[in-house]
Amino acid sequence: MKFYEVTGSLSEPISKVHEWIQEAETDSVALPHAMNLSSVNSKGKPSSRMVLLKRVSPEGLVFFTDYEGNKGKQIQAFPFIALTFWWAKTNKQIRIEGKCKMVSNEENDQYFSSRPRGSQISASVSLQSQELESYEELVKQSKNFELDHLDKDITRPKRWGGFLVEPESIEFWIDQKNRLHKRELYKKEKSQWERVLLSP
Repeated sequence: MKFYEVTGSLSEPISKVHEWIQEAETDSVALPHAMNLSSVNSKGKPSSRMVLLKRVSPEGLVFFTDYEGNKGKQIQAFPFIALTFWWAKTNKQIRIEGKCKMVSNEENDQYFSSRPRGSQISASVSLQSQELESYEELVKQSKNFELDHLDKDITRPKRWGGFLVEPESIEFWIDQKNRLHKRELYKKEKSQWERVLLSP
């Protein structure tokens, strides 16, 4: 199963992120491309949630969401975010800090058209993070939308799209039984990556 797309020629440390995800997939980790995304609101209060990596390129990592949901609004107002991958089976973790920017409408449309039809319907009827009168009403809206679009292509909602995370730092962490964990930090300085080791 292909969890995400790789575009362009990757080099360290982005290539190492890809390698570690592939290792987790080989070890049969469920959703090896799942990552915790942390953002902040206007008061500086953090929020965290899981999102799915959908593309890796030399520029960074791409995920998709609702631009008008809490997550999307926070990122557009304060684009600096943090990502964390953790795989218990491999005893490895990756921490990424960087800045988000919206991907192109062309990429949004291309990815949306590749999604399962059920996912397209969900994105169309669900106004992410808004309060519901009842879950049953949402299911009803979904079924009605599906009936209205029988034998029709579903157009991407303008509020739905992707963010590219441009990493400024990437830390690779490996668990050790003696608690002397291995920590390797890459920091981007003037478009160049610098590598240092950190004490656990």
